[in-house]
Amino acid sequence: MKQNLITTTVLLLLSFSVNSQENKAMNPAVIDVESGLKNLSRLKVSDLGKTIRYIPLETPDDGLIGKSPIVKVLKNYIIVEYRTFPSAGTCLLFSKKDGRFIAEIGHAGQDSEAFTDCFSWTDEKEEFLYFERKPDQLIKYDMKGNFCGKIVFPSSGPASYYLITDSEIIGYFDAFNIANISSGQYSLGIFEKNGRLKDTVPSFFPYTTPLTDDIYQTNLLYGKTMYKSLGSWVRAGVFIFEYTQARQIRQINALHAARIWKNNENIRYKQDFIDTVYTVSGSKLIPSVAFKTGKYHWPVQERRSEKNNSERIFISDISENNSFIFFQCIRGMFTREVSVLYNGLYDKNTGKTKLGINGDGIEDDLTHFMPFKPLGMSTSGELVSLVEVWEVMDWLEKHPEAKNNKSLSFLKELDEEMNPVVILIE
Repeated sequence: MKQNLITTTVLLLLSFSVNSQENKAMNPAVIDVESGLKNLSRLKVSDLGKTIRYIPLETPDDGLIGKSPIVKVLKNYIIVEYRTFPSAGTCLLFSKKDGRFIAEIGHAGQDSEAFTDCFSWTDEKEEFLYFERKPDQLIKYDMKGNFCGKIVFPSSGPASYYLITDSEIIGYFDAFNIANISSGQYSLGIFEKNGRLKDTVPSFFPYTTPLTDDIYQTNLLYGKTMYKSLGSWVRAGVFIFEYTQARQIRQINALHAARIWKNNENIRYKQDFIDTVYTVSGSKLIPSVAFKTGKYHWPVQERRSEKNNSERIFISDISENNSFIFFQCIRGMFTREVSVLYNGLYDKNTGKTKLGINGDGIEDDLTHFMPFKPLGMSTSGELVSLVEVWEVMDWLEKHPEAKNNKSLSFLKELDEEMNPVVILIE
């Protein structure tokens, strides 16, 4: 498998296409980002679903949500994670049906059942939550908060992101994983359920800049300020490495960015600065989606350069269901004064692409509530957002008539001391 994938990698780096007759026949979907940027329009909630649902989360004393939370929505549960510096953070579980608080899952600490990061992953049946325990473990809890064991990865450090299927664990390794750099520069590690590495998928490009080479400043940032400029890609935080000004090099590393996901039975994979999404199928990487960036293309060999990047596009985050692909992209990511974040929508039925500026939000034309700010997609294919109650109260002062809207009946029950409200577009 390694030999086949390395051969495929060389071909893709030269042409960003697959030359075999089999892959030509696949006709990957083309998302026309270039045309979308030339014809911007504001996205609407009705573009993304038929209904919008509001779930105020219960506010018990033992389930209070801290600042800058991360929200994930499963078939039956809502997971909210937040860091309490310098602690590794807290993970809370709520009912998706009514927002009822269920349990705190796991804990930070030094004991053998503690995690070193509150960011979690679930399995395919959504029976367990998995957390990183450095240097080489995932620990497992059930949905009642009971510790259920651990998985040890003896051949690698922790991955940046995991996809846990019924038969295997796939880890995405970014450029900052030391074990990855020293063991062949692979992007995907395919593990047995016991943690044994059985195969790898190589990176599309080498990691040429050592972490300690000429760095003069490093920042770890997270929270809503970063959402506004970089989007849901950095929901778990972001490291920004700045090198000497003479070299004009910068590098951004989003923590736990989802670069592998599953749509139906298809495992998808996208590496940063590569404008193609692949389906992982046995020993092959099959192109499934191609982002047409045209004149806005950011060459992979210039991915760290700050020169001439004010018009270049970086595809930052992707969510997929059976009807559409929702994505975010950043123009001028390294150019602070002109950087712009866009929301994009590719309709699988029509093949059309639509882009709008994220700063405007997605217009709620169904219930006429606050602009929708996407934070990801649920495992059932619903787009997800979360809004703090104080933000709702501020909005209500300007729109007092909203309390008479039957679709927004939850507004009558809010007060400023409550937990946030989760929003789902179905």
